Formats: sequence, C-alpha cells, structure tokens
Amino acid sequence: MFRKLVSSVLGLSLLFVPEVKALDDPTHKELWDSLERAGVGILLNDTSLCEGGVSGMYSPAHRVLVVCQDERLPLTTKEVEWSDNDFDTLRHEAHHVLQDCLDGFDNDTIVPLFRDDNLREFVNNALTEKQIGSIIKIYKEQGADNDVIKTELEAFAVAASVSAGTIAQSIDKTCQV
Repeated sequence: MFRKLVSSVLGLSLLFVPEVKALDDPTHKELWDSLERAGVGILLNDTSLCEGGVSGMYSPAHRVLVVCQDERLPLTTKEVEWSDNDFDTLRHEAHHVLQDCLDGFDNDTIVPLFRDDNLREFVNNALTEKQIGSIIKIYKEQGADNDVIKTELEAFAVAASVSAGTIAQSIDKTCQV
C-alpha cells in the first residue's frame, strides 16, 4: 500500500519539477547537474513526501531523489535558502544514486561501494561511535535489515567526508545512461 502511494505521488510530482535557483554553491550545483545527466529526477520540498521530519530520500524503483529543505514552507514546493544540512542531504541521497547504479539501474537495489572491513574502516573514520549507534538504532526501529543499514551508514559517512564535486565525478563516471 505504502509503495503504491509513493509511486503515485512520485509520478505526479515529476510533472511539476521546479527549476532550482538558489543552489549557488558551484560544487553542489555540479552534483545536481550530474544527477540529472544520470537520468535521476529530483524533487525539492515535495509537499507529499517531505512530512514528519524527512530530510530526503532516494527511490531506486523510480530513480527519483527528494530533498526536503530544513526551512521549507508548509504546503509549498517553494525553494528556500540552502542550509548545510540541506547540502548534506543532497550528498547523502546522491550517494544512494551511486549505490544504485553500481549494479545497474532498474533493478530496485542499491549496494555499498565498500565491502566489509573497508566499509567498517571508512564509516569509523567518518562518523563518531555515537552517530553510528544512532543511525543503526533508528533504522532498526524502522525495520531495516543489515544490508539497508550498511548502505545508510556508507551514505552518511560519504555525506560527512566526501565533497560534492567528488560524488558528482563518481556519478558521471559510473552512472551513464
């Protein structure tokens, strides 16, 4: 039921994708452009999906990335000034795009870029123990399995430690449509 609702909302929302004007940071604009070149739809402040504290999401089934700005206005998709957390959300969700295309788009799966010990080392170098514990706890409470938790930990670590320009280059190199 939830999946059908998200599918319907995403389908309708893609008809009304606003032009992003305030994305003034050049490296994040480069990241935005690389996502579009990869064929990813980007929704900003979608009134149906940006509810209940959601910062963003990526749907591999629809190849759509959503950013919900911190200071967005209720019941409108109007863009507001980008916060550091908004940029962090864009980097996080863009990494999910990279995880999606690693094993090919259009298969509804995302996989970590790093494997086992390398993933553990990368995450431990980018995030604190408290952050890692909090991420694991939140996603377990939502019913996520270990594979989802690994991809989320990696995306949080990438958002915290990898530049938008580097993520953009990786998407351009790996996610050609």
